[in-house]
Amino acid sequence: MIAFILSVLCGLYGTAVIIMTGFLELQNYIWYVFAFVFFALGKLIKFYLNKRIPLWSVVSVYTLATLGVLIFIITSIVIALSLPKEDESGLDFLIVLGSKPDMENEGSQAKYRLDKAIDYIDKNPDTTIIISGGLRKEEIIESLEMADYLIERGVDANNILVETESHNTRENLIYSKALIDKYNVDMKRNADITIVNDVRSVLEVEDRPQTIGILTNDFHIFRAMHVAKKLGYTQVFPIRAGSNNILYLHMLVRETFAILKYKFLGYM
Repeated sequence: MIAFILSVLCGLYGTAVIIMTGFLELQNYIWYVFAFVFFALGKLIKFYLNKRIPLWSVVSVYTLATLGVLIFIITSIVIALSLPKEDESGLDFLIVLGSKPDMENEGSQAKYRLDKAIDYIDKNPDTTIIISGGLRKEEIIESLEMADYLIERGVDANNILVETESHNTRENLIYSKALIDKYNVDMKRNADITIVNDVRSVLEVEDRPQTIGILTNDFHIFRAMHVAKKLGYTQVFPIRAGSNNILYLHMLVRETFAILKYKFLGYM
């Protein structure tokens, strides 16, 4: 009975997810898969009670299902524990990880990230923002559309760098790091000064290690930070953006699969 109730709940939740985020995202239909799985689990019990299948087959399937649930619960706890209690102030750079720029959507991840970026830059105007993301939507690059959102809301365009080559979290961080390195080289080149009573020009170099913030939604921080450290980021800090309360469970499920994938590939 419980399995059938869970099946119905998964189906209803999946429908809500699709209504809120759109019909074209294949990952949204995973809740219908879960609904079928719970329905099948309920059927297995009936088959066993009717002596149509052996006990060991029921135990095996339920053990696998329980293992999957445990992995999800443990991952969710780890994600929750990774969230920062407060934002690091005065960062040199703030990387806003790319996301589908569906700003009109109630559950838009990008909007949560960008609104947080605006809030952060209002308090830390000297921080340089990097918008990362090269995914295209009708010939519009996501990072450019995200940058336009910030500029339209008063963020200085001269304080924004845009990265347009990446297509996932790991690439976001790889290309953003390269952009920061190039930016630093250009800034140092422009910082040449001439010492009084000396005919040579010297380069003024700041010794302090630069601090970098990674801004993303709460459910995404754990993976993003571990990928960044794997890529050699040192003085790096998480900046937490919120997420839609209704979609949070859905995003946790997606993130669990993403973390397992990144672990398997050695990205984190």
